[in-house]
Amino acid sequence: MSAYVISLSSQHSDDPSWRDQYYELVVPLLEKHGGKILAAGEPAPLERAKSWQRGAIIEFPDEAAARAFYDDPDYHHAKGLRIFHTDGEIHLVTAG
Repeated sequence: MSAYVISLSSQHSDDPSWRDQYYELVVPLLEKHGGKILAAGEPAPLERAKSWQRGAIIEFPDEAAARAFYDDPDYHHAKGLRIFHTDGEIHLVTAG
């Protein structure tokens, strides 16, 4: 059963260069765990939503694959970059 990681964030850092480094680290890890970016961009609030600058929806084959991606030791540095440069939320939603 597919699982989806939903990421919402706003950058608070003045350094935009971290994003290139982040994507260089993350793209191979997504492939490793079967992740596929379905949508990415500026989210438009519909109801009772906080205003975020960036959102992404990533599909994984199942919840185990999504958690394996998030917990992968190779993701540790990328996660640190994201947390240092942004405020945000990450959610895991399973289909079913």
